[in-house]
Amino acid sequence: MGRHFWRIENNIGKDALEKCFTWAKFQQDADFLDWYKLHIKGDSSLACPCTGWQASLDRGRFVWDWTFSAGFWCYRSRSLKLFTYSGANKTFYFVVNQQCCYSTRLEDLGSLKVGPPHGSRVKVAPIYYRRNHSQEAYIDQQAYKFCCVDRPELCDLFYFYRPSDSCSDYTPPRRRKFVCTSL
Repeated sequence: MGRHFWRIENNIGKDALEKCFTWAKFQQDADFLDWYKLHIKGDSSLACPCTGWQASLDRGRFVWDWTFSAGFWCYRSRSLKLFTYSGANKTFYFVVNQQCCYSTRLEDLGSLKVGPPHGSRVKVAPIYYRRNHSQEAYIDQQAYKFCCVDRPELCDLFYFYRPSDSCSDYTPPRRRKFVCTSL
């Protein structure tokens, strides 16, 4: 007569708070923010366009991010940077690019979203995931879930290590000149 429930997630006993802090500690140990300031911030090839229309027209540097598209308007930079961290007898390899998200609300349609909870941010993805597989090397999607979805009060911590671009370093592509001649 009763009902039975089973947990189907892969829970190892850590809650979202602990997982978020573990991820943040890894970012601190890897010194990601200093690397970001040296290699990403100020790089015009990775800077977000100021409007969604600019991003859609700048096809040489940005592509629509369909993996993050459910209710969002986001593009990611085609340009990538490699980030390597060696520590605790392990080497971690990451690919870094920019994710630029734009408003879908009528009053500010197409404007760049900055900061939590759904703003633009640096996107860090592991490469050679089997080598990176470790408790402290949560991928950004997991960290976003732990810090912003499960514990919204920690979203500022996530965006501290994955800052939003302000579009101040964005330079639009040069306009091409076309000459029409009559036949």
